[in-house]
Formats: sequence, structure tokens, C-alpha cells
Amino acid sequence: MRYTLSTDTLTVTVTLDHSIVKKVTLREADQSVEEAVESAIDLLDEISAYLNGGRVDFLRYAVDLEGLTDFQRRVLGKVRQIPYGVVVTYGMLARELQTSPRAIGNALSRNPAPIVIPCHRVIGKHGIGGFTSGVAIKEYLLQIEGISIDPSSNK
Repeated sequence: MRYTLSTDTLTVTVTLDHSIVKKVTLREADQSVEEAVESAIDLLDEISAYLNGGRVDFLRYAVDLEGLTDFQRRVLGKVRQIPYGVVVTYGMLARELQTSPRAIGNALSRNPAPIVIPCHRVIGKHGIGGFTSGVAIKEYLLQIEGISIDPSSNK
């Protein structure tokens, strides 16, 4: 099943298979998306609370990582443990997993459930870094958590 939540800034689409999160897609609100569907499921309620500044723990949601390599699963598993309001660098994760920052970034680009797996909390050594859903959305999510990164330092 697919559910959509829209705010003035962001549209979140959640795809579920029974109670398993298959995918979370983030888009800027002005991009075209499928018609929004009203939903009472817990995940969308919690994403809504998060987007409104609430501290939400998404660890209780199982995420389908089918099709990902063992390495990608390990990276995403580490990222799930990063607390609200905390950022780590690609390099820090790379040292912990004995790999390169680029490999970390590549693994994060395969994240099927942004916000639920908070890859926006991984930043570059000298700036915000990339984000599959767009740097503006990454900045927005970090701002919700009280983190401000100067986007000009990303050059």
C-alpha cells in the first residue's frame, strides 16, 4: 500500500507491505506526485509529528532492505542508530566500518526509507554533503532537528 503526506515544504510517500516499510520517498512540495491518500497508519502520523519538530524514534519500524548488499545493510544499520539532533561525517562512518567515505555515500544513496533511516544525519567533512532527495530537503530535515550547516561550505 502507498500513502502520502503533504506539507507546505515536503511530500512524503510511504510504501508498505503489511507492516513492513518498503520505501519512503521525499519530494519538494511543488513537484508532481500521486494524489495524496488520507491515512491513519502510525508511520505517517509519526513522520508528521517529526516534520512538525517532534522527537520520534523510528527504530520500531522494520525496513525492507531486500536487494541491498551486506555492506549497504551494515551502513544503514549504523545510520539507524544516529540519535535525533546528532550528525556524523561520512569519514567517521567510514573509519568505523573500515571503508572509504565515498563507499558510505554510495551505500546511503540506496536508502529505501529516508527519515526512518536518517541518512540526512550524515554530512560531509566540510559541509552538508549530498542527499538523494536533494540538498534543500536535507537542510530542512536537519533544521527540524536544530542543526544548521552552512550550505556554502559544501564547495
